[in-house]
Amino acid sequence: MEFLKKHYEKIILSVVLLVVAAAAFWLTQTVSQVQESLEQQLQTRVRGNKKQLQPVDLTNALAAVQQISKPVVLDLSGEHNVFNPIRWIRGADGVPKPDPRRDLNTALKLLITRPLNLSITYLSPTGIGDPYRYEFRIEQQHAKKLSDRRPVTLSLTEGTKNNFFRLHEVHGAKDTSGEVVIELVSGDRVTLAKDKPFEKVMGYQADVRFENRDFKSKRADENLVLTGTTYKIVAIAKDELVVSAPNGIRTTVKLSSN
Repeated sequence: MEFLKKHYEKIILSVVLLVVAAAAFWLTQTVSQVQESLEQQLQTRVRGNKKQLQPVDLTNALAAVQQISKPVVLDLSGEHNVFNPIRWIRGADGVPKPDPRRDLNTALKLLITRPLNLSITYLSPTGIGDPYRYEFRIEQQHAKKLSDRRPVTLSLTEGTKNNFFRLHEVHGAKDTSGEVVIELVSGDRVTLAKDKPFEKVMGYQADVRFENRDFKSKRADENLVLTGTTYKIVAIAKDELVVSAPNGIRTTVKLSSN
């Protein structure tokens, strides 16, 4: 008993080592048996007719690849209202109507445009000579001020000028000349016969319609009040009109074919 008390730890360690050695030997034998079993199964020939492998149907996969290579462009603008909610306004008649800012280029119609001309007409010589003066009638249809649009009569001597042109040359007899040459501010020279006006387009005015309301003879820099919203006419050309909303967004309206 005294020996066991002194050496019990060594005895327990020896027993554990024996168990580990036995387990290792068992595992070695088991692995060897499993390897032999697998080799036998691999060497076993499968009896019966072999089925030929069928090709894999890749139709759906190829279609998916085509769709990925040509992605659909998602347009979040345009006429739909999914991401562009429309505001409705109650009109003077009490009927709710779409806000004109939503689709102004279809609600606003450009009916007609008319040219605004600078008209210069040579009238006749005037005065008693030394030197003779020559009268002209000038009309500024494009002028912003209404008072400036009225025709005015001015006279010049040969070689002098005003705000519109210079009297460059007088043809024929000075006292009865029926033809003169003027030089415009732009530098162009024009020959004028008596009472045959020269006209140059300086701008346009337009008649427009919004819903059932007509706006006559509108000019650039004037305002259009549409369903309570004030728009500014930025420009008018021969076949189009440009308006600006309060937020600065501009809309171009083409001449209507109706």
